[in-house]
Amino acid sequence: MFLRAAALGLAAPAAFNLSRLAVASPAGAPKRLMIFHMPHGVPNIHYNPKVMGSDLTQFALDQSFESILAPLEPYKQYVNVYQGFKYPDGGGPHVDAVHFLTDSKDLEGNAARTSIDYAIGKKLGVKPLNLGASSRPLGAVTLYPKVFWDGTGFIEAEKNPVKAADAVFGGLKAPTGVNPDVEAREALLKLTEGEVQGLQQELSSLTNEQSKLTAHLNALLALHAGSGGGSVSCTAAPSLPNVEKIRALKQPDVTPEGTPNWYLGDYQGNNENFPLILAAHMEVAAQAIVCNASPIVTLQAMFSTSQMNFNFAKINKAHHLEISHQGPEMNPDMPSNPSVTDYAKAQRWFTQQIVDGLLKPLLVDDPAAPGSKVIDNTIIYVCSEIADGQYHNLATQDVPSYHPAPQPYTSMYLPLVTIGGGAGALKTGRIVRNATDRPAADLYLTLAQAMGAPLTKFGESTGVVQEVLA
Repeated sequence: MFLRAAALGLAAPAAFNLSRLAVASPAGAPKRLMIFHMPHGVPNIHYNPKVMGSDLTQFALDQSFESILAPLEPYKQYVNVYQGFKYPDGGGPHVDAVHFLTDSKDLEGNAARTSIDYAIGKKLGVKPLNLGASSRPLGAVTLYPKVFWDGTGFIEAEKNPVKAADAVFGGLKAPTGVNPDVEAREALLKLTEGEVQGLQQELSSLTNEQSKLTAHLNALLALHAGSGGGSVSCTAAPSLPNVEKIRALKQPDVTPEGTPNWYLGDYQGNNENFPLILAAHMEVAAQAIVCNASPIVTLQAMFSTSQMNFNFAKINKAHHLEISHQGPEMNPDMPSNPSVTDYAKAQRWFTQQIVDGLLKPLLVDDPAAPGSKVIDNTIIYVCSEIADGQYHNLATQDVPSYHPAPQPYTSMYLPLVTIGGGAGALKTGRIVRNATDRPAADLYLTLAQAMGAPLTKFGESTGVVQEVLA
């Protein structure tokens, strides 16, 4: 390969690095997993996708009143919406939040439990990066906020995005010596379009093990044409403007939520900086994925029973009781219930943050897998601990017990969504619908297999969801 490149007149550094790439052991695209926990479920009349006929690959995310999933409509080729799954039902809605991502049903928090992020991480030899925007208030004694477990105990998510950023990217400094990967990138980017095309012809007879060079060269042609969007370099710490805003504010380690009230240890308060704190955490998460600094990232946006005031979303109400515990929902034949509409607007706000803070930053060329986008090689799993805040259901419910006529009612489902294909491991752009409730643990097994960490059993699992595995 070196001789072929040199014969085309390439400079020695470029020829050498091309030959180094050619003989390197073949490797597939890296896989990343992001888990996003949004509290308090959804009002399904504002959430359920509209399926066109019986084809579950033909659907709309923006045709259900306030349409909680509408911000994802332009990106639905990456999206799967899962219907007909259930969580273990042990001790009540928010109590069950302690194990909805885990392999345990012990409600007192005494038994060992492992959440799916740590189960996958142990298989891959990776420690998850756990982030939390007001994920658990200082001094909370209840189990409700606890979501991530490593098999020995509860993992407190890092609430301060400045500390998280410094921990993840603090070691990324400008290189002081010669970095062969940086040298290779610089040399390759200096190739002319003619040189790239000449090399493509030379590559036509190479083996499959060497074919990844073609992806590099195709990416270079796209860059020369101005349509590639540019590869992301992580030879230095990425730009994190929202993190720097938080740094300038000198925020405390935990985000204040006022004082607890009488109901279930809820914390009531008004934190005007919450949107900025969440955006900063999303910056850390997205760039950790882009840079391969952490292939497994979790982000808990608030906690179960959080009473944070949603003034920042133009809803002057506390999220838990005043926003999510309102009903009954309207059905398609009922006039809109303004309280339920506020509930939908609040949860749609989270979806918009996911699009702006996680999805869009991953729509860039993958520096570790030329020819693909980072989102192509990532799975973002969006979930909540219950289906609907008012009804507190943990499984599909067709007709709530006290819902008024007229019927029928649109089925209420757990809000479970994946975005991205995990380097081709998942089929995307479809509704995954089960006639009867399946354990959500089956979906967790599927995520594990897609990540290359197959588990044989997880909690109440019965098997993987074959229809989404590529």
